[in-house]
Amino acid sequence: MMAGEYQIITEDGFGLGVTLFSPKGSPKAGVIINSATAVKQGYYSAFAKFLAQNGYLVLTYDYRGIGKSAVSNQRDQRLSMSAWGEYDLAAVIHWSTSKYNELAWHCVGHSVGGQIIGFARNNTELASVYCVSSQSGYWGHWGLRERPRVLLAWFAMIPILARVLGQVPGAFLGGESLPAGIARQWAYWGRHKDYIVDKKGNPVRDGFARLQCDMKFLSIDDDRDFAPQRAVRALKDFYCNANTDIQIIRAKTIDKKPIGHFGFFRSRYEESLWGGVLEWLD
Repeated sequence: MMAGEYQIITEDGFGLGVTLFSPKGSPKAGVIINSATAVKQGYYSAFAKFLAQNGYLVLTYDYRGIGKSAVSNQRDQRLSMSAWGEYDLAAVIHWSTSKYNELAWHCVGHSVGGQIIGFARNNTELASVYCVSSQSGYWGHWGLRERPRVLLAWFAMIPILARVLGQVPGAFLGGESLPAGIARQWAYWGRHKDYIVDKKGNPVRDGFARLQCDMKFLSIDDDRDFAPQRAVRALKDFYCNANTDIQIIRAKTIDKKPIGHFGFFRSRYEESLWGGVLEWLD
């Protein structure tokens, strides 16, 4: 397995840091990994290496404003969550399918990584999509115990920090700092029952409806803080013309420790959970 670093330039001029993990011999297919919000691509390296060792060409990348795609101006007007799909993922799909056009390309999306697929105008180039804890962020999908925390984030904490600091510090997110425009749009969506909406509050669904490939949604039953089952099912319904399937992972049958929102991509789950992705891809 070999890894190489590249830069992909988006249509609107952002440079994205990309890592390509190559298998020994000819790859079976290609896999693009979409990160969670404020999570750098390096978090998925062990998982990417696992897929490469099993014959896949795997690409990880950082969205604009994050990690190797960081920018100096945190208030740049081109920084938005929708741009992660409309420009960043679209550029990655174009680069991958053009450079390795003999391969079928799949996508594994973690959290927001399953949401932004609906923004990429070339998302129909994807052969299949596997979503891990990807969800609608509307606060009403959370249980009564978790709901106050989500309401506080969407209506107060994130908008205020973004306005005052020009970013939401990573300490509040458990990851990287989030530039102001991205954070504000994220919180704006979370306040709406339709979640992904335009500036007038109208649902944005055209790109989601365009996708007709096979899609798998993984819901982890102890991921109540970030992706409760109701929120995962809500996002699945966005992709109304895709062949969608949802699988519930019972965390206690897998491990004594919680899996939660971020556990799936840790090496400890290589034998118990990662094999399911291989079965899907194969």
